[in-house]
Amino acid sequence: MSIRITIPDELGRYCDGRCELAIEATTFDGIVTKLIERYPDVGPRLLGREARLLSHLIVFHNGTSVPTAKLAELAVAPNDELEIMFLASGG
Repeated sequence: MSIRITIPDELGRYCDGRCELAIEATTFDGIVTKLIERYPDVGPRLLGREARLLSHLIVFHNGTSVPTAKLAELAVAPNDELEIMFLASGG
């Protein structure tokens, strides 16, 4: 089952310049694992300690944001779309 994942341009440069990828997995954790296996340099830019998504990133599943605490249990289905984005911050 292929899931479409979109990542920011800044992360795409660590994925051979690709910002849209198709990955076969049934969970968010599986998608991230396969993404990092394919493109190891993106790993430290996605995950921090304890293999958790970095705090300045947010995930959308089919257009709905997913709280970081719920990502480990997020199941995905064929043709689902995931988008990883940087959180907006101001100052």
